[in-house]
Amino acid sequence: MSGPHFAWQDPLEARLLPAVSAEELMGHARAIASWERESGTAGEAQAFDYIEGCLKRFGLAIERREIEAYISLPLEARIVLPDGTSLPALTHSFSTTTPPEGLEAELVEGGEGTGEALARAGATGKLALIDGFATPGKAWTAQEAGTLGQIFVSLDHLHNMIVTTIWGTPTPETASRIPRLPCCSILRADAERLRALLARGPLRVRLLTRVRTEWMAIPHLVAELPGAAEDTFALFSGHVDAWHFGAMDNGTANATMLEVARLLGARRSELRRGMRFAFWSGHSHGRYAGSAWYADHAWRDLERRCVLHMNVDSTGARGATDYTVFHATEDAADFAETVVADVTGQRGRARHFSRAGDQSFWGIGVPSAFMSMSQLPKQDTQFGRATERLFGTSGFPWWWHTREDTIDKIDGAVLALDTRVYVAAALRLCNAPVLPLGHARAARAIAETAAELHAAAAGVVDLAPVVESARALEEALRAREDSLARSSAGVNRTLMRLSRALIPLLYTTGDRFAHDLAVGIPPLAGLQPTRGLAALDPASDSSRFAVAALMRERNRVLHTLDEAAELVRELASAGERS
Repeated sequence: MSGPHFAWQDPLEARLLPAVSAEELMGHARAIASWERESGTAGEAQAFDYIEGCLKRFGLAIERREIEAYISLPLEARIVLPDGTSLPALTHSFSTTTPPEGLEAELVEGGEGTGEALARAGATGKLALIDGFATPGKAWTAQEAGTLGQIFVSLDHLHNMIVTTIWGTPTPETASRIPRLPCCSILRADAERLRALLARGPLRVRLLTRVRTEWMAIPHLVAELPGAAEDTFALFSGHVDAWHFGAMDNGTANATMLEVARLLGARRSELRRGMRFAFWSGHSHGRYAGSAWYADHAWRDLERRCVLHMNVDSTGARGATDYTVFHATEDAADFAETVVADVTGQRGRARHFSRAGDQSFWGIGVPSAFMSMSQLPKQDTQFGRATERLFGTSGFPWWWHTREDTIDKIDGAVLALDTRVYVAAALRLCNAPVLPLGHARAARAIAETAAELHAAAAGVVDLAPVVESARALEEALRAREDSLARSSAGVNRTLMRLSRALIPLLYTTGDRFAHDLAVGIPPLAGLQPTRGLAALDPASDSSRFAVAALMRERNRVLHTLDEAAELVRELASAGERS
C-alpha cells in the first residue's frame, strides 16, 4: 500500500478478532430471520425490537423513531394465456396495480429492453417481454417507449426487485418518475412457452398485478458509542427490512453489526473516535428510504463529523470464500484493501462503487467502504453475469432476493470471517492516529476520466486544464503520503475536507444536497456529454447549447480541484506543525 498510515493496525485487533463468536452471530441471524420483514410490517418491527434489546445490553445509547416513507409492497401477479392457463409471476415494488380483471394486450418480444429493441418490436401500446432482471433503468426505458407494461424474464428463480428510479422520498422534481405501468417477472421456462406461442403469430395475454404503494411509518434506529478523545465518528449501517425471511439479505449483516457493537462496546473507553450504528428500513421497498432520510435530516452532523460510512449487506453466505472483489470510494480504497488482506490473507482490488446499496452519503462527501463482503467464486453463468452488470460482482448466490433466502444458506465460519473484517475496519477507523484516507487515487481517477472526455470532445471543449489540475493534485498528494504518519487534528480535518470535495465529483451529478436517481452515475457526470459532441453539427443550436453547459461544468470541476489543491497545502502545513 502506498502510505504508511494505511498499514497501521490497532493493538486491540489481536484480542478482539479471536473473540468474534460464530455462535453469537448465528444466534442473532436465526432470531432475525425468524420474521418476514417487509418495510413497515409487524415482522420487521419485531426484528427492530430484538436488535434494540441487544444494543441496550451492550450499553449503547439508542435513538429509535418512526419516520414516514413512500413504500411499495408487491402482493400478487399472474399472466393469463388465451386458453385460460395462468403462468406464475412475481410483481415488483413500484409496479402499478392493474384493474381487477387485468390488463389485456398484445405481447411483443422486447429483447434486452433497450429503446432501440423496443422500437424495432413496435412495443408502443403493447406488453413487452424483456430479458433480465426488472431494473429501474429498463422499466423507465420501457415506459418512455410507450409500452403498456413489462414482463421480465428472471432465469431459473423469481427475484424480487424494485423498479423506481427515484432514490429515497420523491420530490416535486422527481415525482414524475414514479412508475405508471404494471410489470412482473416470470421464469425462463415460462418465457420460452410465450415465445413459442409468439412464433405462431400475434399473441394477446392478460397481465394481473396487485401492489400496495403508500406512505407508511417505518422504524429507524441509530445507536452510538462516543469517542473518548474526538467528537468524530464512523457510520456503520445495514438494512433490516428484507424480502421474505432474508437470512442472508440482510439478517446476517444485522448479526455482524451486533457483534461489532458487542465487542467495541466492551472497550468503549479505548475508542479514540466514535462508532455510530444505523439500522435502516425502506431499503428493499422504498429505494433506500431510511438512509436517504438520515442523509437529509442529519446532513450537517454527517458533513462535520463523519469520517467514513461502512456498509454491510449479505454476509456469511454458504460457499462464499472469495474476498478479492469489494467496493470502496477511491479515497478509502487503500484502507479497504489493507484491512481485507490483513484479516483474510487474500489480496483484492477495491472497485469503484456501483449506484446501489444504502450509499446515500456521497453528496455530503462521506467516504464509503464495503457493501457485501465475501463472494462466491466467480460464476460464469447468466445469473452471475446479470449480477455483475448490476453490482460489479458476480458473487451473489442464486437465492438472492428469493423466498429461498433462509438460514440453511448461511455458513457460520464464513459469517465469522466476514465479521472479523468489519471488526478490524471499525477499530482502525476509530483509533488510527491519522485517518486511513488516501486521495491520490481519487485524483488519478478524475485525471483519467477527464483525459478520456478531452479526447472525445475533439477540440470543441478544452478539458486539458482539468486533466492537468487533477494530475498536479495527485502528484502533490503522493508527495505528502509518507509524512502523514505524523498525527495532528489538523491533518485529519483536512483529510475529511478533501473527501468532501472529491467524492461528489466521482459519484454525483453535482448537487450535494439532493439524491441522484437510482441509475448509473459515471465519474465527472456533468462533463460526460462531451462524448456526444462529435455527433452534433458544430453550427447547430444543440451543439452550442451543449458547449455552454460544458463550460460551466468545467468551471465547477476546476474550482473544486483548486480548492482541493489548497487543502493539500494546508495538509503540508499541518504535517509540519505536528
